Amino acid sequence: MPATLQIEVFNAAAELVEDRLGLLISNGLYGLILVLVVLFVFLDFRIAFWVAVGIPVSILATLGVMYFTGQTINMISMFAMLLTLGIIVDDAIVVGEHTATRYAMGDSRQEAAIAGAGRMAAPVIAASLTTMAAFGPILLVGDVVGQILSALPMVVIAVLIASLIECFLILPGHLSHALPRQRKAPGWFRRNFDAGFDFFKDKMFGALADIAYRWRYATVALAVALAVIGGALIPAGKLGFEFFPSVEAETVNITAFFQPGVPQEGMYDLIDQLEKAVQKVEADLTPDGEKLIVTTFASLDMENARANLSIFLTPAEARSIRTNVVGRAIRENVPTIAGVDRLSVREPHGGPPGRAIDVQFFGAETVDLKKASEELQGILEGFEGVQAISDTLSYGKPELVLELSPRGSALGFSLDSLGAQIRDTFEGNLARRVAEEDEEISIRVERVSDATGSSALRDLWVRSDAGNFVPLTEVVTISDRQGFNRINRDEGKTTVRVRADTDTAIVQGADVLERLEADHMGAIAAKFGVQYSFGGTQAEQNAAFGDLQLGGWIALGIMYVIIAWIFASYFAPLAVMLIIPFGIVGAIWGHYIMGYNLTIISVMGLLGLAGILVNDSIVFVSRLQERIEEGDSLETAATGAARDRLRAVLLTSLTTIGGLTPLLFETSLQAQFLIPMAITIVFGLGLATSLVLFLVPAFIGIGADIGAFFGWLFLRKGAPTFRGLLRGDHHTVPRGPELRG
Repeated sequence: MPATLQIEVFNAAAELVEDRLGLLISNGLYGLILVLVVLFVFLDFRIAFWVAVGIPVSILATLGVMYFTGQTINMISMFAMLLTLGIIVDDAIVVGEHTATRYAMGDSRQEAAIAGAGRMAAPVIAASLTTMAAFGPILLVGDVVGQILSALPMVVIAVLIASLIECFLILPGHLSHALPRQRKAPGWFRRNFDAGFDFFKDKMFGALADIAYRWRYATVALAVALAVIGGALIPAGKLGFEFFPSVEAETVNITAFFQPGVPQEGMYDLIDQLEKAVQKVEADLTPDGEKLIVTTFASLDMENARANLSIFLTPAEARSIRTNVVGRAIRENVPTIAGVDRLSVREPHGGPPGRAIDVQFFGAETVDLKKASEELQGILEGFEGVQAISDTLSYGKPELVLELSPRGSALGFSLDSLGAQIRDTFEGNLARRVAEEDEEISIRVERVSDATGSSALRDLWVRSDAGNFVPLTEVVTISDRQGFNRINRDEGKTTVRVRADTDTAIVQGADVLERLEADHMGAIAAKFGVQYSFGGTQAEQNAAFGDLQLGGWIALGIMYVIIAWIFASYFAPLAVMLIIPFGIVGAIWGHYIMGYNLTIISVMGLLGLAGILVNDSIVFVSRLQERIEEGDSLETAATGAARDRLRAVLLTSLTTIGGLTPLLFETSLQAQFLIPMAITIVFGLGLATSLVLFLVPAFIGIGADIGAFFGWLFLRKGAPTFRGLLRGDHHTVPRGPELRG
């Protein structure tokens, strides 16, 4: 080949897939290291080792489930595995920690392992089921958003099932052999760490737990105040919302729509001018030693009078100039070119296909729909940050319009009969089909004429029903008008869609639509007699939130039923689930602190967060119930259960947080749309964990106060006196059925 020939690989999806998977794998390895560090610090080495073994076992089992259910390894499924790194070991942590406790109390290795798994079976299974119920509603989301994210709940559910099997059928056997046959003094680190942790648990945390329970109304009031302040960040405008954050585009597309009659040479000349403008932009923007553009690719659509120039940029991580900056510079440098009706510069994005602004007009004649579209496009041009404005009704070639004259009607002509004769004249008439063996021969009669163009039509004679021939121009009036390339219909209605993108650094599409609805759309509809509706991102957002709202209520209902079944109580699920709003507030604070907008990914993360949050509460309430059955008073049981479950709650939360923490600090642009969910889980779980062992006992204590008050009010047998009610005697006297009341 000639030495001037250059070969460039561009727009290769395989390279993009490898980069993204490599990104998640590296973050997963860092997260795994943090999870293992937390395990080996808080648990005995032998127990920590076998708990950690559950991670690869569960992941491999999940890959098997994914294979048999037809799933693939992709950005979302890999993120789901990253998300579950810490969740995988939660079940094993609870079982292992209780096994260690029973072993320290004097049980043999086998007895401790069996007791650890048996006693924790109900709360652990309940915790896993509630997490599955929390992630399940994502499967109800339809359209493209649901297709993109459906892998997340499927992988999480598979991981949790594999974790349960490993936790109860495999782990106890390993623990029964891993614990030493003969007890011996722990090593220096374990001895000193456990002593320090016990001091913190009994003296510092225990004192705070006692104060939080005794001053339970103040505890709840402080938590509610924190929640109100966090919730106020959204209406105060401190925290924005972006429907679906997309990965930065690595291409810029320039599309030019030509006016009718532009010759092909003029179209080629336009492409040359566009390429020169792009070269100038590259020279002006690119720092020394950096490459901005890999190649450009031009195409020409003669049928629709449209030219397209695709600019393929270097990978986002390899350049300092962002794609939106390139697009903005191209818009500013593209010259005004004669013969171009409209020119659009777009940076395509991943995710749902809807545009930021998509307004559909219908319910009127095509001409009126086009006028309404042009007026709206003119209004949109006045909005800062709105770009790539276009509609779906493009002008085409000039048309000749024939209208029947009074003389034509009197002679018996109709537009249908005239149309058939004109078509037969210029396209021929199929006279007969002749069958010849296995073939069919068509005989078409065509008219030979030297006249061409519109003169051939104007010189045409047509035949009336009476058999007389008259000039076409005597029975119709012929006029010229501008035609349309393509007319779109939706459910039988002629429609025109006006679409545009927005520069999110300047304005959000939702804000533009809100202003259009308030100030302009009513006037346009009245002026041209059209109807309108909003589509694109706004429609996708409404549909997704509708599905999530339904799924969220279903998830909460299922979670309530599961917790009520485990604890045989109608009140306990409320105390457990009341922690969920505080986790949501933690997620809001996290987005504010990290400087990220809330997204649909964040909202889906909140559903998963709800399932993870109640896990700690379930483990706590299980121990509280056990203490009450042993004869403790409600106050002693509540504060004692908080101490007993401190290590397990910290472990389950820290492993989940540790698995996702590396992703929070990921600078790669390819991971930006996943970071909001990681923020939701990390900050929501972090805040809720710091509150759960104070708030849930306070909720239970307040519930006991309410129950005692109604008992006194209705003079129930055994209810405390009013003075005893004020002193809180119903907390200090053992009341076994308290949680079942």
